[in-house]
Amino acid sequence: MKNIPFSMAATVLTVALLAAPAAAFAQPQVPTREGNIWGWRDHQPTESEVLKNEAAAGVEPTPTQRQSESSTVDQLYRQLMVTSGG
Repeated sequence: MKNIPFSMAATVLTVALLAAPAAAFAQPQVPTREGNIWGWRDHQPTESEVLKNEAAAGVEPTPTQRQSESSTVDQLYRQLMVTSGG
């Protein structure tokens, strides 16, 4: 009769020890996010990087296209600031 509580305790301890490593592997490391850096990678290129890559690919926009894009972005920004109350 004294062996039953000991075997039950040993079984519970064994299961707990076997489950601990499985639980450790179940939680992947979550990358931190700071600004444009997420998952240890820069996900948002700078304007100079974009312009350099476009020029290298031969698809650089004309100055008129750039001005139009800039005006559109400025307009969207103003709309966002009005709707957000900022």
